[in-house]
Amino acid sequence: MSVIPALFREAETDDPAIAQWCSTILAGDTARLLLLGPHWSGKTHTAYAALRRLTTAGYREADITVHQALDLKSTYEPGTIENTTAVTVIDDVTLSVDLVREATRPLQSDPADVQATMALEAGALADAIARLSLLPHRSWLLIASSTERLSEAVGQETTDRLLAVADLAELQQRPRPTQNW
Repeated sequence: MSVIPALFREAETDDPAIAQWCSTILAGDTARLLLLGPHWSGKTHTAYAALRRLTTAGYREADITVHQALDLKSTYEPGTIENTTAVTVIDDVTLSVDLVREATRPLQSDPADVQATMALEAGALADAIARLSLLPHRSWLLIASSTERLSEAVGQETTDRLLAVADLAELQQRPRPTQNW
């Protein structure tokens, strides 16, 4: 099974930060990138374009792990990050925060047991990102909407560490596609 889903098999990007990230990894060095942008800016497409660039250049798919943040935080164990591959991508790190901040109407409070589960999952995601940021010789690409929301999702200390060790690429809003049902 490919690390690149069928939807993104032809993904391409000309983003210079992605070119640099890929070149650094292909040269055998460690590269870390925070890919930021609002919804529909093409962050996931750009990340898979980066992975496509790596694999097309001969980088082994077995050395790449891709996590969706929602899945990672619900199944997380600390060894997941410590024992990860040389390249790790975590998509939608800020999705939970984004959904709350971008709600168009007041949200109903969840029952206490659901809130407790969500707090545990949020803590698991924050721990995963914090651990990843501390690992030497690991390349990663984290996808988030903004540094402010990243701070809400993983904590200010981890965000500060990420910003200190990673390059930044910020994508701009694109027009949303129109659906004709």
